[in-house]
Amino acid sequence: AAQPRRTAIRPTASANNAHVLATRVVPPVLPKIFVYDHCPFCVRVRIALGIKNVKHELIFLANDDVATPTSLVGKKVAPIMLIPGQLVMNESLDIVKYFDERPEYGPTGAIKPKSDREDIKAWQKKVQTLLRLLHRPRYMLSPGFPEFQQADSRDYFVAGHQLPPYEKADWKANLSLDQKWTLYKQAYESTPELLPDLNAALWELEQLIYSEYCCTEGGISMDDIDLAARLRSVTLVRGAQFGPKTVAYLKNIEKLADIPMYFKMAL
Repeated sequence: AAQPRRTAIRPTASANNAHVLATRVVPPVLPKIFVYDHCPFCVRVRIALGIKNVKHELIFLANDDVATPTSLVGKKVAPIMLIPGQLVMNESLDIVKYFDERPEYGPTGAIKPKSDREDIKAWQKKVQTLLRLLHRPRYMLSPGFPEFQQADSRDYFVAGHQLPPYEKADWKANLSLDQKWTLYKQAYESTPELLPDLNAALWELEQLIYSEYCCTEGGISMDDIDLAARLRSVTLVRGAQFGPKTVAYLKNIEKLADIPMYFKMAL
């Protein structure tokens, strides 16, 4: 069987938090990764492949495309990893584990296991409602998301993604599409009232991040895979005041993982 080609061309992170020269892995059959750009679970996989420096084909699904993912894994989900002729897999953490455990994709264990930290998990839970009000309307307004380039895709998202205080079942059953769009518009217009809470939360987060290279002491870990994937959407919010360490952390993840943040798209 053909072996992956390796060339050292891009920096990655080592256990001591420094950046060292990575080895580029070019598999003989490129993995195909089906994603939505906004989706944090998809971003987890993209960050992991960037850290591993594995060349892959990135395929952005339209948000209302049910047929493609269903043909691959039997339901509408993302991310999906396809290695043609070999394997198809969904579930983001399973895909991350697959690439990090196999030597043909570079040194194994490049991503340290998830820690037992509860503080970052508690922070994420605390801001969940706030972030839904800030993120979801912006996904609909920004022209930069490939999955939302057509009205059908945007309508599909709004129809199925509730805004607080609605629960999903109530949102789907009791509101018209026009009513939902009105609530999205109102949520976006409420940004000035939401920003103080967001910025207070971002200052709390600044104290939780260990360094500009990793959120937990010891190097890049599954903690970073999860946190950075979620923080990426916060960079879409104009007026979000990240602390200096958090900004440096996100910039380093951006470079390390080869995945752009949204700072230049913020609205």
